Amino acid sequence: MRLRCVASACVVAGIAAGQAWGAPLAIKFKNSSGLADSQVYIGFVGGEPLNATNAANGSALFESTFASPHWYTLADLPAGINLTSCSGRIYIGYGTPWTFERDGYEPNPSYPVDPNYLKRYDKIELSYHAQPGDVIDITAIDYFSIRTGIKVFKNGLSGTLVKSLNDAPATTVVNAVKGLTTPAGAAIVNSGGNFVRVLGPGIYPATGGDPASLYPTPAAYLAYLHGYGQSHGNKIATISGNFIGAGAKDTPLTKAQTYSFVASMDAQMNITMSGSGTEAGNYTLEMKYADLISPTGVYGANAPVSINSGAPATPPNDLMGWIVGDLLAGLNIGALGSTTVVNGTQVGQMPSQQWFGLTGLFNVLQPAQPTYYNAWARAIASVSDAYGFAFSDRFQHVFATLNPALVDTMQIDIGGEVSTCPADSNRDGMVDDSDFVVFVAGYNLLACDDSDMAPGCPADLTGDGAVDDADFVVFVGAYNALVCP
Repeated sequence: MRLRCVASACVVAGIAAGQAWGAPLAIKFKNSSGLADSQVYIGFVGGEPLNATNAANGSALFESTFASPHWYTLADLPAGINLTSCSGRIYIGYGTPWTFERDGYEPNPSYPVDPNYLKRYDKIELSYHAQPGDVIDITAIDYFSIRTGIKVFKNGLSGTLVKSLNDAPATTVVNAVKGLTTPAGAAIVNSGGNFVRVLGPGIYPATGGDPASLYPTPAAYLAYLHGYGQSHGNKIATISGNFIGAGAKDTPLTKAQTYSFVASMDAQMNITMSGSGTEAGNYTLEMKYADLISPTGVYGANAPVSINSGAPATPPNDLMGWIVGDLLAGLNIGALGSTTVVNGTQVGQMPSQQWFGLTGLFNVLQPAQPTYYNAWARAIASVSDAYGFAFSDRFQHVFATLNPALVDTMQIDIGGEVSTCPADSNRDGMVDDSDFVVFVAGYNLLACDDSDMAPGCPADLTGDGAVDDADFVVFVGAYNALVCP
């Protein structure tokens, strides 16, 4: 089993029916929201039937569905839960849970007519069957609403911390992304003056939809790539590398193999990728310009693809989907057409698999063009370990293992509007040398509106729009204290 991201959300590939599950995973909840436990709820949505119990009394828990909502407050789960199997999403919300409108319904966070539009909720994604490949992630692919930090342990909460997925407080995320829209802050949803969520660029309907996206499209980037291709032998990228396989790995398209494709652009700026896999043979993939500039295209990483002149469709979970992922991930991080030189080679001339091992992405690859990459994904990556777009896992550690040989306990930390330790830039609970490096970078730039400044200007600890000596005094105090309060 493995986690794959091919569309607007991560999808967990299932395992054979009738699998005998192993030891349950203990899930504990930490309420940092400031709300009473009775005002914070969770629910299990999608995927397969839930197999879990309330750790306080051993009673069975059930999936949240149209016919049987089964929302649970933290007051209902004072000792957490024991999870035997689950594949899907855990929704977390404040106040009154959202209501199911129909079978298969989940709220549309960007559609004001949706009856749950002003409900505040967020989600995490996991697959647990007591297997080595089990994982969990937090996601801000479509929107951010509630901080959901994850810690996984061996031998309980007092045992060994195996991995943290650190999420940012709401104010930190809002400050990092509010300037990305026109007008600024237009993607922030409020209700009665209270924050509900901030929407990412991939959640809006297709071009011409309602509501229209307030984010810039990739149109300027694609126009640049058209010219770039004309000056580089009609090649905008080399999509090549190693595919580890998918599913049962029993067909030419799902077997592990190497692949090499050339991406080119026609006069209408449609992208074609032609090449072969060592097991699959020759293929041609085409993606239309109109689909790519749609919010759900490059930024939503869900542009339909035509394979060997077939009807356009969502990329499949096989070699073809992986190749499309390389291209879309490269567009999101600004690798295609990048003239930034690394080890003597321009990034745009590297094979695609090398892009994802680079230490500098986004504005580093396109330093003069802030619309030549996914600015939302850059901002999320700078403040959180969440997915910022569907292929963040190509270059960022955005999930934690739930392998029962390594992990027996997970803690979900819910909420936190304001950072209590703003000098802790990497959110590891300490202000140390790694945070000093980040602070110095901001201090050397000074102005928060400098194009090279990290999103949200995190080193501006006094909030005056500049990183100066006043911020240095605050940072030194936190650095000397070391451990966050």
